[in-house]
Order: sequence, then structure tokens, then C-alpha cells
Amino acid sequence: MHGYPWGGSEELWSLAALRLKAAGHFVAATTEDVPPVPQKLRDLVEKGIPVRVRKAPPGALGRALWSRLTGHTARDPHKEWVVRQRPDLVVISQGGNTDGWHWMKFCREQALPFMAVSHCNTETAWPADRDVDEIAAAYRAARVVACVSRHNLRLLEWQLGGKLPNARVIWNPNLAAALELLPWPAESEKTRLACVGRLDPVAKGQDVLLQALALPQWRARPVELNLYGTGPAEKTLRAMARRLSLDNVNFCGYASVAEIWRDNHLLAMPSRQEGLPLTLVEAMSCGRPAVVTDVGGNAEMCVEGEMGFIASAAAVTPMAEALERAWTRRADWPQMGRAGRQRIMELVPRDPVGDFCEILTSMGSREAQAH
Repeated sequence: MHGYPWGGSEELWSLAALRLKAAGHFVAATTEDVPPVPQKLRDLVEKGIPVRVRKAPPGALGRALWSRLTGHTARDPHKEWVVRQRPDLVVISQGGNTDGWHWMKFCREQALPFMAVSHCNTETAWPADRDVDEIAAAYRAARVVACVSRHNLRLLEWQLGGKLPNARVIWNPNLAAALELLPWPAESEKTRLACVGRLDPVAKGQDVLLQALALPQWRARPVELNLYGTGPAEKTLRAMARRLSLDNVNFCGYASVAEIWRDNHLLAMPSRQEGLPLTLVEAMSCGRPAVVTDVGGNAEMCVEGEMGFIASAAAVTPMAEALERAWTRRADWPQMGRAGRQRIMELVPRDPVGDFCEILTSMGSREAQAH
């Protein structure tokens, strides 16, 4: 994930790499240098998978400008390293929708078969006119374009100006199959809401939730908000909670899925952008209803009034309205949680990593035969 040492978007490719290596395939990886080096990246190396970490070399900005002005791709030792691996298939895994398009363009120019994976998309990430034709051509050159929700895929096609006939929806690995329907939390004086995710309002929108809970009707209610996770904006979110005099907000850091949903009643997720959040899948798997924004695959999983409530946008008024609908039906939350659990069991595949490996090996086998 661009700009972060590790994220949910790294799980699918890294777990698939380990499984394919164990099955006897040659697998190599290259990733950005974002300190600190994650342990999961070290695990790949320890299992015998060559990993090339890409540091931004001196003069990288100048070479990028030269490429823009001349239309020629500057020499890149990392891309040359990929060519030397003689890959049957290159998997370009992106946290967003254009993180890897230069890699797609390179594979297209070098006639390297590739698959493009997009783990998140947002209405704020439209390509500029000067780039869109090249980006669209790069995507259409992929053997497969994979998104993690139908919403993200439809949005990508709008952003690129046309259909992607080579596109499909895939699933990220998750704990759903192993999670149990947890007992409803014991009765207490307070209703506990959990907001789980990176402390990064740009994507996760925690600022919207804090402002909604600062409204008069919520100040008068026995509600507690537990924020789980760490991230680049923890300091400013803490300051915001203090300025709003929200003494019912707790910053809880990391906790396991079972720890979170043993104690909390409702997931509150005010995201501005998503793919298909594992946080939602995990909460529903444990039998908890949710209030989420209509971004990414949220509304594909959580049905309004049945498993939770959908805010039409990541803004204070829509979020407050969705929370209000939830509050008026809080007696139904246990039943809604059970309905959510059933939906997850019906929709989510048992082994997303295995399904992904099947896609990769089938494409790789065809390419190897073609050569």
C-alpha cells in the first residue's frame, strides 16, 4: 500500500506467494521501501522468496520528468530485475486505482503477461485527461483486472471511460470462516460503539463520527465510542475529541477481533473510501450490526435495516441520520447481528487465497504453454 509499510492490501499477494512457493512454484516479489520493514515481508524472505525492496534512487524525480517530456521510459533497475526473473505472470497489487499503472505500462511494453489488482477505489481519484488514455490502455492490456467490490469495479470503469471486459471481483483473505458468533455483550449502563481501522480520516473518516457524536442528542445518551487502531492522525483525532469535550471516546490501540466484539455492540464505520473492508466482514461474522457509509462494498454486504444502516455519504448529517435510525432500533441489534452472520456465511468464500492462487496458476500455465 503506497506510503505505508503494510496494509490489508498486502495480505492477498503475500499469502498467495507463500502458498505458491510451498506448492513448488518460483515466486519473487518487489515492493516499496517504507520503513520499518514489516515482519510479514521478512517471513517471505525466510521462506525462500526473493524480495527486492525499491528505494527511490537519487534523481528519480528528474528521470520521471524526463520520461514525461520525451515520452520514453527511463531506465529502472527494479523493472529490469523483474524482466530477468522471466515471469510467466506479473501480479501488480495496488492499494488504490493507479498506484501501479506505470508497472502495467512497462509490462505492456515488454510483452510481459500481467494481472492488475485494485484493493480500493474512491470518487476522489479520477485520472487527469493527460494520463487517462495511457492508464486505460494499460488496464486493458492486463490478462485480468481484479477489484474487491462491484462498486470499486464500476467506479474504475467510469474513471477509465469504458468497460473492462477482462475484469472480475475477487475476495481478500479474512478471518470470517474461523470466527464464531459471539454472545451478545452483557447488559451495562452504556451502549458501546466500536470504530475499527487505521487512524487516518482521509480514508476512514473518524472526524465525521466524532462530530456526529458531539450533537446534542448524542451527548445526552449513555453511549461510549471505542476507537481501535493506530495511524498517522492519532494526535489530531485525540485533540479533536478534547475540543469537542467528548469524554466518552476511548483510543484503544490494537485489539484482537474477539476482544473487540466481545465487548462492543455496534460497528460505526464512517469511511470516505473502501474496497471491501475486513472490519465489516469480521464484525458481521461475530454477530454485530453496523452503521457504515455507502462507499466501496459496504452496501453490498450490509443491507439497510436488515444487518445495519447505511449513511449516504461520509458527512456529519448523513452519518448522524444513520446512527439515529440505528438507535431507534437498538432492541433489534442482536437479531440484526445474527442476520449479518448468516449473510457472511453465505457470501464469503472459505478460502480466498486458494481461489486467487487458482486464478494465477491457470493464467501462468496458459502463458507458459504459449511460450
